[in-house]
Amino acid sequence: MPQTIGILAPAGRDSSVLADILRKSLMDCIECSDAQELIHALDHRRAGVVIVTEEAFGRSELEALIDWLKNQPPWSDLPVLLLTKRNGNAVLQANLAASLGNTTILERPFYPGTLVSAARSALRARERQHEAENFIAQLAARERELSEERRRLARSEGRLREANEKLGQRFAEALAEKGVLADIVEGTDAFVQVADVNFRWLAINRASRDEFERIFGVRPEVGQSMLDAIAHMPEHREAVREVWSRALAGEEFTEIGEFGDSERDRRFYEMKFNTLRDARGKRIGAYQFVYDVTDRLRDQEKLAEAQTKMHEMAKLETLGQLTGGVAHDFNNLLTPIVGALDMLHRKYGEDARARRLITGALDASQRAATLVQRLLSFARRQHLETRAINVGELVRGVEDLIRRSIGPHVDVVVKVEEGLPAAKIDPNQLELALLNLAVNASDAMSGGGSLRIEVGRRPLAEGEIADLPAGSYVRLAVIDTGTGMDEATMQRAIEPFFTTKGPGEGTGLGLSMVHGLAAQSGGKLQLVSSPGSGTTAAIWLPVFEGAADPLSALQADVPPQPRSTVILLVDDEELVRRATADMLREMGHEVIEATSPTAALKLLEERSDVELIVTDYLMPGMRGNELIEKARELRCDLKAVLITGYGRIAADQPGVARLSKPFRASDLAREVARMLSAEVVQLPVRRHKRDS
Repeated sequence: MPQTIGILAPAGRDSSVLADILRKSLMDCIECSDAQELIHALDHRRAGVVIVTEEAFGRSELEALIDWLKNQPPWSDLPVLLLTKRNGNAVLQANLAASLGNTTILERPFYPGTLVSAARSALRARERQHEAENFIAQLAARERELSEERRRLARSEGRLREANEKLGQRFAEALAEKGVLADIVEGTDAFVQVADVNFRWLAINRASRDEFERIFGVRPEVGQSMLDAIAHMPEHREAVREVWSRALAGEEFTEIGEFGDSERDRRFYEMKFNTLRDARGKRIGAYQFVYDVTDRLRDQEKLAEAQTKMHEMAKLETLGQLTGGVAHDFNNLLTPIVGALDMLHRKYGEDARARRLITGALDASQRAATLVQRLLSFARRQHLETRAINVGELVRGVEDLIRRSIGPHVDVVVKVEEGLPAAKIDPNQLELALLNLAVNASDAMSGGGSLRIEVGRRPLAEGEIADLPAGSYVRLAVIDTGTGMDEATMQRAIEPFFTTKGPGEGTGLGLSMVHGLAAQSGGKLQLVSSPGSGTTAAIWLPVFEGAADPLSALQADVPPQPRSTVILLVDDEELVRRATADMLREMGHEVIEATSPTAALKLLEERSDVELIVTDYLMPGMRGNELIEKARELRCDLKAVLITGYGRIAADQPGVARLSKPFRASDLAREVARMLSAEVVQLPVRRHKRDS
C-alpha cells in the first residue's frame, strides 16, 4: 500500500519546502500542481495521505476533491492535513476542514517537527485503514462463499418446490402411492412438513422428524396434532401455533424464526410456507420447507461486528497517535524550561523572592509533566512501571482532579484507612483507572448523587471472590448512587467496545482497561450492581510485604559525580540539546554535541576519549537505541543514557540508563553518576556482512 504523501501547495515555494521537510524525515512525497493531478495520484494509489494549503482551493478544485472523498470505499477515510493561515477566516477554515472529512488543521507557521509528527500519524492511520480493507476483503470472501452455498440451497429448494407443486396438485392421489416425488422429499436435508387446517400432520419427512425431536424432545407422527405434541411446553406451543396459523389461513410467506427448548438447543430457521390445495383448488392445509440458518446468521453478525470494531480501532489508533505525538513535542518543550528553572533555583536559591517565583514555576512545570504522562497513558505510549505504592496516598493526590472532572452535581466523599500496607501497581495507570471509574459513576448520576471512594485493607477467604486466592488485599472501591446495571449489562460490562452510552459518547474501553490493569497486577476488578441501587466498582490488589515507594521521586539536590569525563550528547532538538549540555557542563564534564546519529558515529570514530553517550530516543533516520547498538560496534565498552519524551520504547537494553523528559539536573546527574560508577557491560558485537 502507498506510503507517499500528496502535496498541493501552489503558492510560491510552499510545495518544495514542505516536501524537503518530509523527505529529510525519510517520507516520500508527490508535489502536485493542481487538484486534478492530486486526484490522479489518489486514483492510482500513488498517494495515501494529502497535505493541502488553504489557498490551494478555488471552487472547482474544492468540489473535485470533495467528490473524490465522497466516493471513497467504506473502509477508507483519507487523512488530510490542512495548512491554514494564522490570521485567516476561522469560519471558512473550519468549513473547509469539515468538507474534507478526516482533516487535521495545522496553523502556519509551525515547527517542522509538528508537520513530521502529524504526517507520520496520518500515514500510520492510513496503514491501519488498509489493514481494515484486507480484513474486510477476507470477510467478504467468506460471505461470497456463504452466498454460493445459499444459491446452491436455493437451487435445491427450487427443484423441491417444483416437485412439491405437483405433490400439492395431486395430494389426494399422492397419499396413496409411493413414487419418485415422495422419495425426493424423504431424502432431502430440508425439513418438510405438511399439515391440515386443524394443525394435524399429513406428512413429515425424516429430516424434519429428527430435528423436531432433537429440539423439543418429542418425535412427531402423521395424524398427530403438532399443538398436542408440545402441549406440555406452553411457550413453544404458542410460537408454533402463531406461525402455522398464518399459513393455514392462506398466507404464503418466508420468515426466519428461533425455535427449540433452551435446555436442548435453540436454532434459527428459514421457513417458507405455501398453501396446500386439493384437485379442485380448495385450500385444505399448508406445507413448509425449512432450513437451519443459524451459522449463516452468526457469520453475518460477526462480519458486521468486525467492521464496526475495525472502524472504532482505526479512530482510536489515530487519536492515540496524535495524542502521543503532541505529548512528545510538549515534553521536548518542557525539558529546557525545567532545566533552566532548576539551574536558576540552585543559583538564586538564597534570594527568598526569587526562590518563591522559581519554585512556583517548577511546580507548574511538574504539573504539566504529569499531564503529559496522563496523555501518554491514554495513547498507550507510556512506559509502564509497577512499584510498591500507598494507594490511599495516591487517591488523596488525585482527589481534587476527580472533583473538577465530575462537576458540582455529585457529592464526593473520600475515606482512606490509616496505616495502609503497600500494593504493587503502575501509579499512573491506577490514577487513570480511578478517574475512569469516577467519570462512569458521574454519568450514571446525571441528576446528581453521591460518590464515595474508599481505600482499606481487607482479608479474603478461599473462594470468597472468584479467581482471587485467600490472603490480604488492598481494596479501592468507587461507590455511586446512580441507575445501576441489570444482570445482562453486568455480564458484558468489561467487554472491549461494549457501552450503554449513545453513539459518540463512549468507546466501551474504560472498564476493560481497568479490568486489564487489575488482572495484570495480580488482582481483580469486582462489580456489584442492580437497577436503581447504584454500582460498586472495587479494585482488589494483593498486599505487598514491604515499604511503599514515595509517589514523588524527584530530588532537588544534584548528586556529586564520581569523576569528570568526556560525554557525547546527541539530540536533533537544539533547545533540548543546549539545556542538557549546560547541565552536564555544570557537573564538570566535557560535552561534545552532535545534531544527528550519523554525526555522532563520525565523532566517535574521531574521539577515543568519549566514555559516555547521552542520546535522545526519537530522531530522524535512526532511533536512540539503534544508535547505541551501532556505537557499541565501534566501542563495546561505551556507557549510555537514553532520553525519551515518547514514553514507550522498544525494549530496555543492558547497561543503558533510561531517563524520561522533562528532567531536572538532579535526575540527569543521578543517572550519569550511576553509569560512571557501574561496571562496564560488554555486549556481543554484531558485525556487518562485509566484515564476516
